[in-house]
Amino acid sequence: MLTFIRGTGTFLTAGQVYVKLLPDGEPVELTRDSGIKLSPVFSPDGSRIAYGTANPWETWEVPVLGGEPRLLLPNASSLTWIENGKRLLFSEIKEGMRMAVVTTDEGRGQAREVYDPPGERGMAHHSYLSPDGQWVLIAEMLNQGLFVPCRVVPFQGGGEVHVVGPPESMCTSGAWSPDSKWVYLTVKKDDKFHIWRQRFPNGEPEQVTSGTSEEEGIAMAPDGKSFVTSVGTEVSTSWIHDSTGEHQVSSEGQIERVGVQGTRDRFRKIGAFSADGKKFYFLMANGRTTGTELWVRDLATGKSEPVLPSYSMDEYSVSQDGKQVAFTSTDPNGLPNLWVAPTDHRSSPRHIVSSAPEDRPFFLPDGDLLFRASEGGSLFLYRMHADGSDRRKISPIIDLASVSPDGRWAVVNAPSENQDHTYAMFALPVEGGSPVKLCVNVCTPVWDARGEFMFMNFYLQNDPNTYALPIRRGSGLPDLPSSVITGIEDLKKLKAAVVIPHIVNSAFSPSLYSYSTHDTHRNLYRIPLQ
Repeated sequence: MLTFIRGTGTFLTAGQVYVKLLPDGEPVELTRDSGIKLSPVFSPDGSRIAYGTANPWETWEVPVLGGEPRLLLPNASSLTWIENGKRLLFSEIKEGMRMAVVTTDEGRGQAREVYDPPGERGMAHHSYLSPDGQWVLIAEMLNQGLFVPCRVVPFQGGGEVHVVGPPESMCTSGAWSPDSKWVYLTVKKDDKFHIWRQRFPNGEPEQVTSGTSEEEGIAMAPDGKSFVTSVGTEVSTSWIHDSTGEHQVSSEGQIERVGVQGTRDRFRKIGAFSADGKKFYFLMANGRTTGTELWVRDLATGKSEPVLPSYSMDEYSVSQDGKQVAFTSTDPNGLPNLWVAPTDHRSSPRHIVSSAPEDRPFFLPDGDLLFRASEGGSLFLYRMHADGSDRRKISPIIDLASVSPDGRWAVVNAPSENQDHTYAMFALPVEGGSPVKLCVNVCTPVWDARGEFMFMNFYLQNDPNTYALPIRRGSGLPDLPSSVITGIEDLKKLKAAVVIPHIVNSAFSPSLYSYSTHDTHRNLYRIPLQ
């Protein structure tokens, strides 16, 4: 039998758990809900399937023959049974978003920590015990919220950590060969997902699959002669909605997609309208550089051109007067750095030198920058002049999602005292004051370019709509319910909300906004090994 999740994503997705008899049985749907899921596995006797949910990170189980899912273990993700079913291996939240790998007995007793990632926001998402019981293969995110190369650690703790797979890549899942001599990895390198393998402990990375399609996820056959993976393609297109209808932004390359892998993707600014609503900035991969370039489209003429030709960037912010762009670029060690450049090319782009990894730049109305910095394993919101001077630490955070056009508020992801939702989205006053909790459960609140609406969606909850909430002029925030917003149903209850039938990326107003479409084709294939 094979179990898998059918949905739009390959890491977290609001899809359903299926089971299928190999080689050619019909897939049977076992769940029917809108919850976010990941990592389905069989119980030792094959009668149940355990799967994870996100925020709260929980493990649920459902009978293979059908029935109602039930909660198996709270604060547990990517669970597997080990030692012939006598013990469990899973990830648990320690505090905030920090996620470590632990092992316990079936009653969650005799707990022992296997691996605790560095940084207060590090997340060890997936763990795979080698068949000989000596090593654990781990897929993790570092402090900045991106997957990094996988690593192998001793199951008993301590000892050397082995980084596996190609350097300067992202590893999102893995598996062991039955003899424990090979690790197999889902790796994103050069903007493509393929399967790699490496002899452990002293081999060199070898690419197993290649081509124009991408392969994600690995289920190793018991005899080690083949594995099953998801093979497919995805094409993303960015659109602008205005009073005359829908308009494709560009046909010269692929507009970068949102929310693909990791929380850094979730808050990544793909498109942005200028302060006057006359221009639209967007990131595009067109093959001229590795990664994405920043382009701008004149909305009156429809003409598009690069803002900084040949400069690859992960994130950006354009000043309100349109004269400068701040952006994040990744150095050879995979760490983010801030740059500032004039948009008229009168001088060269300037690297803001810092000993700490820095990202998430946002211009304030006075020309200062808000950004996120990593220091000693912790993350902070900072402010500085655009030349890098006068740095001021504002507050500890986890992530920086958006900034209000008037510069009064920054939407940040920060730890929450709620036991089920250990982190939440807050509106943080830039000049000091008490934060306001906005929502939980993977929500994305952003302002329009005029600061008159806050746009909010829960893009993983199978709702194709975004809800525009009017801003109160006095507070600079929308009218919020007395209890924190936890999902789409809460947004639907807000009478003043304007419903937009797309997942909005950026907006100038409820009638002028951008969104992306994703054409995805993905199927399961068995890949033979020689």
